[in-house]
Amino acid sequence: MESKMDGTIIYNSLDSQIYIYTYLHMSDSTSFKCSVPTRIGFLELQDRLQNNKRRMEAYIKGVVKDCNKSIKQHLKFHEDEVREFKIEYTEQIITLFQQWDFDIKQLGDQEDKLTANFHQQQKTFQQARMIQNHNLKGLKQENEEFLKDLEDLEDGSLLTSVRNEIKKQMTLLQKKITGS
Repeated sequence: MESKMDGTIIYNSLDSQIYIYTYLHMSDSTSFKCSVPTRIGFLELQDRLQNNKRRMEAYIKGVVKDCNKSIKQHLKFHEDEVREFKIEYTEQIITLFQQWDFDIKQLGDQEDKLTANFHQQQKTFQQARMIQNHNLKGLKQENEEFLKDLEDLEDGSLLTSVRNEIKKQMTLLQKKITGS
């Protein structure tokens, strides 16, 4: 059977003395109080308090040190995560801007091609309009000549002039044939 001794400090206000009672703890959860208190002096108590204070301070420093270490590890872990996130985000942004630049360049090229095609079509339409206007003017002139000739024909003056011309030609031919 295992046993352990423990000292409990008690202050007796009747005789203004400090006593330490010793308890004997048994492994079967029983404890016995020793009947003889040990009387201790003030200096011994002060030494024990100083030792307890030092042990408590060392324990607190250890706990604070462990807490700081744990906090630093968590901060380092989160800083690493944030750094990786920033790197990944930056790479995605760079890729996005490169794609935008590429798309803008393609749009610019397409715009240049469309502008060139538009100007070519515009020139083609202008040429077609000029040809159409020229043909229209020619048709208009021919129509005017036709109408004039038709009027002349209706008046008979053209017919008369043609008859006169034919008569002249025939008289010339007759003179040539007859030899005169």
